Amino acid sequence: MVGEDNISLRNRRATYGTAEEKDDLPSRLEEDWSFSKSTNGRIDVDHAITRKMRLLAEAEQLKPAFMKSVEKHFTEVVNSLVANSVLLESSPAAFPEKDSHKIKGTRAPPEHGKVFIPRKSLLDELFEVNHIRTIYHMFIALLVLFILSTLVVDFIDEGRLVLEFDFLVYSFGKISIVVPTWLCMFLSTLLVPYALFVQWAQGFHNSSHKIIRSTLFGALFVIFQTVCLGFGPTYIVLAYDLPPASRFIIILEQIRFVMKAHSFVRENVPRIISATPQKSNSIH
Repeated sequence: MVGEDNISLRNRRATYGTAEEKDDLPSRLEEDWSFSKSTNGRIDVDHAITRKMRLLAEAEQLKPAFMKSVEKHFTEVVNSLVANSVLLESSPAAFPEKDSHKIKGTRAPPEHGKVFIPRKSLLDELFEVNHIRTIYHMFIALLVLFILSTLVVDFIDEGRLVLEFDFLVYSFGKISIVVPTWLCMFLSTLLVPYALFVQWAQGFHNSSHKIIRSTLFGALFVIFQTVCLGFGPTYIVLAYDLPPASRFIIILEQIRFVMKAHSFVRENVPRIISATPQKSNSIH
């Protein structure tokens, strides 16, 4: 009897506990739902921050191994380059003696001045690259589209093609002053430096005062460049108030003629100085 009473008492307690849990289940679910509803954004942010910190920690752990592998690969590349350079230095020349003589024969001696060899320009070498050529074609296409759009807009607005050249006529105006000025600069650059150079070279080796002679003709050349090619064109540009394009032509040609005269003197004076007196009598 005592055993049966204990069993029935346990069953009552379990039943009472199960009933209480069933009664509390809706309230617990409601509290959990309200908690997740109120803190859902905070939990997501915390989770993202935790994951980011974990990824950063993993990256810091992988960084030393990655740097070691890069350093090892770089060391191998440098060692291979050094080994190849040593092999090239120790190996015999790749060109035969005949080819080397031909290459040396194409080079003129220093006393003969500069040797101009035809070769491709920098733009030609760049245009051999597909990407550069593509960019060049893109700019041409944009220019054509701009011209077509301008023509179409003018035709829609005015009903005709508006080809206004007033700005070009204004920019290249006063051409009657530009042409004589350019001719004067051209003829003076062609005749004056050559005449001064001939007069200096004919009596250079026979002169007892070479330094004074060279200084005198050098001063005359500097005066020519300063007055005729320096102040002269500048005065004409300012005095006649030339338009932009005409002014640009005079200034650029002025700089070009100054450089031409200087190049002529710089190339030929060392030849006369290093030549023997027998060769200095005839100037080529």
